[in-house]
Parts: sequence; C-alpha cells; structure tokens
Amino acid sequence: MHKTKFSALAAVAASLAVAAWAPIAQSQQVAAAKPTAAAPMASRAVTVDEYKKHVATHIAKQSAHVYAESLPPILKSVVVLDITIDAEGNVTRLSIFRSNGYEDAEAAAMDSVRRAGKLPAPSPEVLAGQTSVRILESWLVRQDNQFQVRSAVPPQPAASDVAARGAKKKPAKPAG
Repeated sequence: MHKTKFSALAAVAASLAVAAWAPIAQSQQVAAAKPTAAAPMASRAVTVDEYKKHVATHIAKQSAHVYAESLPPILKSVVVLDITIDAEGNVTRLSIFRSNGYEDAEAAAMDSVRRAGKLPAPSPEVLAGQTSVRILESWLVRQDNQFQVRSAVPPQPAASDVAARGAKKKPAKPAG
C-alpha cells in the first residue's frame, strides 16, 4: 500500500519537475511553429544586413501587433532577440539577448517570431558555407505592447534633426 502511494507521489513530483522546466527550455529551443501563411520564398539577400531586413519585414507582416506610426518619444521597452535560422528558414534557436525586464514586451517579441512560422531561407551568400545564420534583431515596444521590428522600419529623423529644421525656419521680417 505504501509503495503504491510512494510511486504515485513520485510520478506526480516528476511530472511537476518537467512542467516547471518546460518554460526554460522553450526560451532556448523553438518548437515547430505552425506557419500563419504560406512558407516564404528563399531570400535573395547577399549580405547578412539585407537578409536581416528581409526577415524583419516577414515577421512584421505576420504580426497584428505592429504599428505604422512614427516612434513615440519614449518607448516602454527595446527587446533584442538572438535568432538562429537554418538553411531552410526554420528558427532553430530563439532567446532574449537584451531587455529591460518587461516580461509582456519580451513575450510579444518572442511570440511574433513564433507566429511568423518559417522564415525566408538564407541565400548561400548569407550562409557563407555555414548550416545556419545568427542575427540579433530589436523590437521597439510602445506602452500598449504594439511594436516595430527595427530592421523593417524606414529610417526616421533624429530629434536633433527635427529641432535643427525647426530652428532654420525663422519668420521673415516685415519690410520696413
């Protein structure tokens, strides 16, 4: 009788230990994601920077949480993800490289990569003889957890550029 109770308790303890460990494992290895759209075609990018922009654009197009307006003056968070992509476009590793600790912003960034499914396959030039490519990408997150993927955003003028343009526009003095 005691052996049966002990065995049952041991089984419960083992399953709880596995359940507690699972979220840690998820941050290191990406489970096979179900693509939300047809698999993208191979990238024609010949540099890692071009490829990174192609991947960022693909992720942004697959997400409902991307905003199109210009960046707010203050962001809630900047989340930098470390993404490894194999020769077929599968994400083989996904982890947080840098963050300011907002778990909801981190989750939004990680989920956007998972929901994007299969990514554009890197070109042989980008792979440069390797079996995968590793990129770091930044998510610029607003207070409402809407975000922009940095490499997919067109360059925006710096605040100093905007201020300088405003300073140059002086009203004309009336002739007098």
